[in-house]
Amino acid sequence: MAMMDQTPIMDVSPWPEGRGFEGARMWWDDLARSDEMKRLDNLMGVALLDESVRHRLVKERDASLLTAFGLSSETQSWLREIQATTLAELAQAIVRHTREEAYAGL
Repeated sequence: MAMMDQTPIMDVSPWPEGRGFEGARMWWDDLARSDEMKRLDNLMGVALLDESVRHRLVKERDASLLTAFGLSSETQSWLREIQATTLAELAQAIVRHTREEAYAGL
């Protein structure tokens, strides 16, 4: 008898209603308990997987998307100021910003 893969399927798009897969609520609940950098990491990950989320993040800087991921108004503000036309450029700018903040805190 063949082994069945028991890996749970997490449906995070479109957030938070999902597309009928199980686990969406568990994912969103976990995200809500995460620190802000983890929420931002998750947003970037979803943007990699979902073209409409990527467009809303990179092109529109959609406030409702940023709010849905629980990002603070301060983080939303500096994200909107980043001059980027691709997800890769946005990711590089986020890394630069977080490094600068880390060095400033030393």
